[in-house]
Amino acid sequence: MATAPDQETIHAVGEKIRRGDLGGARADCNRFLASVTEPARQAPLRFWLGIIEQRSGDLPAAIGHFEFALAANRRNPLWLLQTGLAHFQMNAFERAESLYRQALRMEPRYPLAHYNLGVLLQQKHDWQGARRAFEAAIAHHPQFPEALVNLANVLVELAALDSAEACYRRALSINPCMANAHYGLGLHHLRGQQLSLAAQCFESVVEHDSAHLDAWLDLAECRHLSGDDARAIACVKQVLVLDAAHSTAQFKLAHYRGDQPVAAPHAMVERLYAGMAATFDEHLAQRLGYRIPALLMTELNAWLTGFAAQHSRLPNALDLGCGTGLFGQEVRPFAAKLVGVDLSGAMLAKARDRNLYDELTENNLETYLSGTLDEFDLITATDVLIYLGRLEEIFALVAARLTGGGRFAFSTETPAGLEQDYFLLPTGRYAHGTRYIERLADDHAFAVTKRVDTRIRTENGIPLKGHVFILQKA
Repeated sequence: MATAPDQETIHAVGEKIRRGDLGGARADCNRFLASVTEPARQAPLRFWLGIIEQRSGDLPAAIGHFEFALAANRRNPLWLLQTGLAHFQMNAFERAESLYRQALRMEPRYPLAHYNLGVLLQQKHDWQGARRAFEAAIAHHPQFPEALVNLANVLVELAALDSAEACYRRALSINPCMANAHYGLGLHHLRGQQLSLAAQCFESVVEHDSAHLDAWLDLAECRHLSGDDARAIACVKQVLVLDAAHSTAQFKLAHYRGDQPVAAPHAMVERLYAGMAATFDEHLAQRLGYRIPALLMTELNAWLTGFAAQHSRLPNALDLGCGTGLFGQEVRPFAAKLVGVDLSGAMLAKARDRNLYDELTENNLETYLSGTLDEFDLITATDVLIYLGRLEEIFALVAARLTGGGRFAFSTETPAGLEQDYFLLPTGRYAHGTRYIERLADDHAFAVTKRVDTRIRTENGIPLKGHVFILQKA
């Protein structure tokens, strides 16, 4: 057991750490440790050294000190929790989870241990486990706004949107200046197309955190969709002041000015779908009347059913921009091998839950197609080309990866009267002219076997016109 002077030293070190005097605290720890050899007496100051190194950014050194302290005393919930946090910061999730659960076995009413466990389970996409952990943290500490915001974020993933809104509001009742709570509530209103309410929330975010780039971008989008491009441009310029190389802000600035960039940046598309993943399927089916996967399968059905008879095997299929797997579930019974590629890890997690794909890859389309040596009999891109203006590169890459006689099937958005090859619409999506698609097909040795005029979705009650194309490689 440590003597009384040891306790004074420990207290003095803690005070220096709290004041931010990490150098002084480190010197005190090392001076004391040089005078004692017993691990039990060294352990408290080794724990403080762990805190010092953790705050200094040297996580391996911090873990070494924490683990030494735990070896001397494994029944200290705080030490278990802090060691777990250091391992979590090093992405050693299994060790971190084990330590958090040990802390909770010793102290079941430890709100911060429940909270840290919830954050870890969020990282693992264990939404139900994270929900239980955050609810336990709140049960033992009702005035815990960070736990409420994280619980709300988990409830969004579980599509419990009304409950999520209630949690955001409860967090703000505890801390009205909490930027992340305002931001989550703003996203909730934006999903519901409540642009004025969403804008108010995002304004509150940047009032409390002027460097919150996502809030500036979402506020810009609210103002753009409300017809106020001048104020939208002002928001985007705020992002570019903070990060002049921000590709999404550069694209949106060009978009709001009426320019025609050749493609949406990958980072923007990834961010868009990361925010939509939790409610994507429901949103498409119920709000937008999206039916491209089923329509595409109807048009491909005769070729798919005849393929096995002609080749004595099922086709290998590549689903570009596979999202949550809406087309994958249609084509899976007809494919020997099904590969999905998407920019969004959040969307791929939903696709993985469907257990449809033989392979799922997080990548942009161009990089995947130029890097793979595999060949496919069918390559599809449903609701994907709307984020690309110029399509020459994609057509060339698809042609290189298709077997002879293989099919390239995709959808496009095409408003009536479109004369240009491609055009960036006010929605931020690209429309493509039919003559452009047909010219590209001819340039890359494709025959257009089908072109179906269709309604690709309904937006704000207005049917959006487009096409489903099926091209055959020579």
